[in-house]
Amino acid sequence: MPEDDGPLLAPRGRGTLGVIATGSTASGPVLHGLRAAAREQGYALNVFSVPGRGGAAVTAAIAGLSLQGVVGIVVLDARFVPDPAPLPLVPAASTDQYAGARRATEHLLDLGHLTVWHLGGPEDGPAGRDRERGWRETLERHGAEVPPVVRGDWSARSGYRAGQSLAAEPGVRAVFSANDHMALGLLAAFTEAGMRVPRDAHVVGFDDVPEAAYFAPPLTTVRQDFVAAGRQTLAALTARIDGVAAPVRGSVEGELVVRESSRCLRAV
Repeated sequence: MPEDDGPLLAPRGRGTLGVIATGSTASGPVLHGLRAAAREQGYALNVFSVPGRGGAAVTAAIAGLSLQGVVGIVVLDARFVPDPAPLPLVPAASTDQYAGARRATEHLLDLGHLTVWHLGGPEDGPAGRDRERGWRETLERHGAEVPPVVRGDWSARSGYRAGQSLAAEPGVRAVFSANDHMALGLLAAFTEAGMRVPRDAHVVGFDDVPEAAYFAPPLTTVRQDFVAAGRQTLAALTARIDGVAAPVRGSVEGELVVRESSRCLRAV
């Protein structure tokens, strides 16, 4: 049976919403954004954590939440949203990963680079795939060469190893990293190899983790607004609770935050 994390009480009693978290979403920023939005609107949350690959477990969690009297349910991983459901149900809204990757890649091309290398995330996740697709299709639209993807696992360690490989590759002057933690490792490897950012190369990440502004150098990145995504998710769910049609999936735009890692010095 799914593990019930218990209700998160809100100051005003508008009812309890169920949240089904799968795998890493159980402690991720999407859930934190949803918690903040729920507090703003006076809802309590009852969070169930289920195995990351368990469609049947999600169905069981929906049944369990229904018995507990929740007024609606959010599923944080859209891959496991069943249809139909016994209660109003929506997948959590998220940042438009494709558009964010496109914006990051175009920023680097606008600096005058002939191409942009990509430090990609795991291929088995939708975020990594969408970010890679945004990077690749942007290069193709601009008629730029598409270099081979150097892949990591979202960790700074994997970014460091990828950075060692890229530092040995002639002509690497612009890199879009699929997340900030891998970019951190990449920056460390570049520094060890004698490459100074932004003098010798420009680097852009994705997420805008709280530490990104304090990297050496501070990291240009795509900021995800998880609270805005939480508000949009709750708006869609409450509309369904009221019997009003609402979009099946929502998304919010990522914001490109330009910092020193892509300031135009001599990298081109």
